[in-house]
Amino acid sequence: MKRAMTSTEKQMENGELCMNSAQCKSNCCQHSSALGLARCTSLASENTECSVKTLYGIYYKCPCERGLTCEGDKTIVGAITNTNFGICHDAGRSKQ
Repeated sequence: MKRAMTSTEKQMENGELCMNSAQCKSNCCQHSSALGLARCTSLASENTECSVKTLYGIYYKCPCERGLTCEGDKTIVGAITNTNFGICHDAGRSKQ
C-alpha cells in the first residue's frame, strides 16, 4: 500500500532511485522505458522535450521548469499512452 510522504522525510536528490515524482526535490521521477528504473531528474529547460502531465507519478520526459510552458498533446489519451510530449517554451515571450 502506498503512503504519502511526511514533511519530516527527506526528498531525494537527482540521480537517486524513486517510485513517484513527489519523492524528488525536482518533482520529477523519470524512466527511459516501462521496464527501466526511475530516477529523480531535473525539470526540462527551455527548448527541450517535456511531458504535459502524468497519471502515474513517473515521467518519460520531465515537465518544464518554473516559468516555462510545455506545448504538446494535452489530451487524457496522450497521458495514458505516454505520447503527451512537447517542447518547453517561455510563456512570457511572444511567438515570432
